[in-house]
Amino acid sequence: MPTDHERFTDLESRIAHLERHLEQQDREMLKQSERLTLLTRELTALKGRFDNIGEGGLPAQEKPPHY
Repeated sequence: MPTDHERFTDLESRIAHLERHLEQQDREMLKQSERLTLLTRELTALKGRFDNIGEGGLPAQEKPPHY
């Protein structure tokens, strides 16, 4: 049967491992959040460009050169 000291040592080791794992997850979630923000900005910009394109691939406010 393990002694109290061995049990506490085992618990401390497990807690240290879980804390390290939690810190790694936090860093990864922060990176993913930053990437998601960047992708959202890029998507918004692309939607804006797409909305400005009229029929025939010309910007909506421009007339063809032969007019």
